[in-house]
Amino acid sequence: MALAAVYTIVVLSVGLLAGWSGIWSVGHPAFFAIGAYFAAYGSAHGWALEAVVAGAVTAGAALGAFLGYAGARFSVLYIALLTLAFTTVTLELVNRWSSVTGGDQGVPVLQLRSALGLGVFPGGGTEPQYLAVGAAAVVLALAVPARASALRMRLVAAKSHPMAARTVGIAPEAQSSLSFAVSGACTSFAGVLLGLITGFVSPDPFSLSFGISLIAACVLGGVGSVLGAVAGGIYLTWSPSLSTAVGVPQPVVQGLVLIAILLFLPGGVVPFLAGPARRVLRGVLRRPAAGHRPSPEPPEPSEPPEPLPALGPPAEGPALLHLEHVSVSYGGLKALEDASMSVRQDEILAVIGPNGAGKTTLLNVLSGLTGNGRVSGTADLAGRALLRTRATARRRLGIGRTFQHAEVFSELTVAENVLCTRRRIRAGDRDAVARLLRSVGLAEVADRRPTELPFGLQKRLDLARAMAERPRLLILDEPFGGLDAGERALLAQHIRRLNADGTAVVVIDHVLDDLFSVAHRVLAFDFGRTIGDGTPDTVLQDPKVRSSYLGTVGSRARLPDTVGERSLIRLRGTGHSYGGVVALRDIDLDVREGSVLGVAGANGAGKSTLAGILHGSLRPAHGVRESSGAVRTSLAPEGRGLFRTLSLRENLEVAAYAAGITGAALRERLEETVQWLPVRLRDRMSVPAAGLSGGEQQMLAVARALIVRPDVLIVDEPALGLAPALVDEVYDRLIGLTHDGLTVVLLEQSLSRAMAVCHEVAVLHEGVVAAQGRPGDRQFAALAESAYFSGGPVPATTASAAARTSQVK
Repeated sequence: MALAAVYTIVVLSVGLLAGWSGIWSVGHPAFFAIGAYFAAYGSAHGWALEAVVAGAVTAGAALGAFLGYAGARFSVLYIALLTLAFTTVTLELVNRWSSVTGGDQGVPVLQLRSALGLGVFPGGGTEPQYLAVGAAAVVLALAVPARASALRMRLVAAKSHPMAARTVGIAPEAQSSLSFAVSGACTSFAGVLLGLITGFVSPDPFSLSFGISLIAACVLGGVGSVLGAVAGGIYLTWSPSLSTAVGVPQPVVQGLVLIAILLFLPGGVVPFLAGPARRVLRGVLRRPAAGHRPSPEPPEPSEPPEPLPALGPPAEGPALLHLEHVSVSYGGLKALEDASMSVRQDEILAVIGPNGAGKTTLLNVLSGLTGNGRVSGTADLAGRALLRTRATARRRLGIGRTFQHAEVFSELTVAENVLCTRRRIRAGDRDAVARLLRSVGLAEVADRRPTELPFGLQKRLDLARAMAERPRLLILDEPFGGLDAGERALLAQHIRRLNADGTAVVVIDHVLDDLFSVAHRVLAFDFGRTIGDGTPDTVLQDPKVRSSYLGTVGSRARLPDTVGERSLIRLRGTGHSYGGVVALRDIDLDVREGSVLGVAGANGAGKSTLAGILHGSLRPAHGVRESSGAVRTSLAPEGRGLFRTLSLRENLEVAAYAAGITGAALRERLEETVQWLPVRLRDRMSVPAAGLSGGEQQMLAVARALIVRPDVLIVDEPALGLAPALVDEVYDRLIGLTHDGLTVVLLEQSLSRAMAVCHEVAVLHEGVVAAQGRPGDRQFAALAESAYFSGGPVPATTASAAARTSQVK
């Protein structure tokens, strides 16, 4: 029992480190050995029990803190290798430092006397056994309430999403260091107990195979489970007896047990048994209960409130946030260039711009998440320098941040997602969090995990976490994306209410009508530069701003004059969702033979989802996709999706192999496809794709799609990230394909580009075809611009502005 108690402490240390911090360590045999040799050395030199424990715990904590901090920058594999190296070095020192450790022969543990009057603990006697059982009980008793502590929440948050954790003041490196320090200290303490129980210490029990056995015991009991640690400790204690009973070597038994657990009970024995036990207990408790209420379901989306009245200009006041000449570069790429802006305390500032304009980079500058980017310029918040302040410290300055995709901590409950923003949970903190969750409509699901909630409620949780501790500046990254009309209207009310309570807000989004409904002022970006500044009702009338969204057109090849009437692909009532987020709704679309169909829309409109459905690689959630006969489609995805380490020729061959093309047919297709590429690429077919420019990579991506000789070529965002001259070259080559009878679908953010190079254009807005027609129709051109920005009919003022913009172009 004493040995099982000691092993329980060690398994608990390893299991909670893995479960709460995501760190798998094979270095704990070294901590175990450190404690045991401390006991041996202290007993030989007359140290008190408390001095030995303090020395072992301090040494274990210091070494654990170092390993945790050093390993925080590595992946799980490299952390395991780091701890493996630590164990190897420690065991080598044990073997060579024979004057202290006795080397291979080992060293006895004589006795330790307690300085606090607890008695004398002779090595190998019964007193240490009682001490070990009592110590294990104390450690387990401390571990149970620790599950509800801020420490556990912050550890799990840092493990679940390090970047989001930084925005709430949690430093992942510090959390890894702290958790490893506690784990190392507990294991070293267990080593002291082991030395006292056995009365003798040698290197044999601390081998690398014991480290693997520890991990097996953690998995067997259940990683991160307190009761699982007890089960793992018992397993480690009696596994030698089990192997002797069955006549099989112990490593073989442990290996077979671990394989069986991984295959059949990957969560561990205790969590597997706990699930049915909880269900039975819940059923027993429910039967006699009168008026029992079932666990709350997520609230249904509310009906859209009445439209919000337009905001007037904010009262003049001092600037809370001030940026001057801020630039961010990643190598040779400038993501933000010479940006200057200011935000007053009572102001909601909207930041707009097309995909790649630098908006998210701007928000990352404010929240300190620029990574390896080189940042220059000046920025201050209420007089405090911002650019040299760590991301984790900016929360204390009063900056809250949400993310485009609601980056919540999936292993914490809704309430814990907000509570983890506090270093210590005091008496009133839970009540304060309950009030906050009630204010955003999450009180009924406070005990749920975020993964159990629809996307709209996850967005509210992301906002609630950012609102905790009442920030002075709230940064919102595409908060309206993926929400239905009712949820967007509720969110707009929340943003206005926060601003009325004294919080300044900087918000970016592509849903312009909702964005403008909450903004006092709008700042427009393109190519990392500020190109416009004004009120919501005037900023889109600026020709530079409209051009950044709608695009400009240079030279282009001539489209074929005739288009077939036969529809190769038909979509009827087609829609698709991702985990409750509606990407497309009721799409009716025909791809006619020999035509160039353009699908234009802002970022987030649903273009890439539509591309996948047209290609056939994505099955729509509802509606139908029909094709005329055996139509072969091919997709050049957004971002190109090249195999960057493979050569140009190998990229083409991979696509051909995937289509079943080999031998002579492959050689023929390669020769044919290579001829489509420009000469400068034909001469570099052995060069890795990573060495090409952006435009050259785009042409290779199209060539890779062409090698299967498709009937319909679908190209998603072919102009993304390219210089204007390269855009023209890519489009000229695409249009040249249509003269050979190829049908092309272009999904494009630039409306002007789509109108210039396509026979027919459909404008997507929030997953709906808001306008469709032929570019030669002047009425359609005005309707398309209005649909692009707001999805609705064009107002007179906007129409006149659009006409003036067209004249300027």
